[in-house]
Amino acid sequence: MGVAQIPFIVNFFWSIKHGRKITSDNPWEATTLEWATPTPLPHGNFTQPVTVYRGPYDYSVRGAERDFCPQYEPVVAL
Repeated sequence: MGVAQIPFIVNFFWSIKHGRKITSDNPWEATTLEWATPTPLPHGNFTQPVTVYRGPYDYSVRGAERDFCPQYEPVVAL
């Protein structure tokens, strides 16, 4: 089991040195509210009250400009 940890350890240190730097607070384009928080987290998690426009599993909205539609952004239809 210890040998199985070697790829993890090598990847961990390689990613620290050569990995891409994250420039967005939502690098995976997730649609849920936890990605509406800035990094690092402020006290209370949100800098302002969040308005929710749809459910967390509405990944794409018909007529939207792009497929990624977070639940905290209003939909801009075409």
